[in-house]
Amino acid sequence: MKLKPALGLAASIALALSMAAPTGAQTQTKATPDGAWEFATETLGAGCTLSGSIQFTRTADKAYNCRFTAVWACKQRAPKAVHTEQSCVATQTGENVVITSKIEKISKVDPVEMTQQMREHYAADHFSVKISRLGDRMDGLFRSYGQAPVVFRKHQELIS
Repeated sequence: MKLKPALGLAASIALALSMAAPTGAQTQTKATPDGAWEFATETLGAGCTLSGSIQFTRTADKAYNCRFTAVWACKQRAPKAVHTEQSCVATQTGENVVITSKIEKISKVDPVEMTQQMREHYAADHFSVKISRLGDRMDGLFRSYGQAPVVFRKHQELIS
């Protein structure tokens, strides 16, 4: 069977376009914060930093519950360290992830004499970050009494 030139050209173009579209494009997944992460801020005034571990669990499309432990550590003033346990909710809009926290427990303070003061005055730690395309890093801002750049790095699952 012989095709007319115009019909043959159209068939060739359709075949070329179907081969050019990556087959995985339709099944590509968007990066999400679901899972375990470590985080750390840059140094704030008085040599203070915040670092810790956080676990995100999806509750709905673009919504997560989370829990984290954090250490507020200062080199040049008291308290030298405040260990907290916090609960949080996170929402994702595109690459933006907003984490709003609530203090559940002040577990340890150095010096111990400041424990009651920290229980009364320590502010919850909040974050506004952007997740990478690979879903293995989030960069943005820590916000509490002050603010500082923060980086989250996802725990990699061990493959045996």
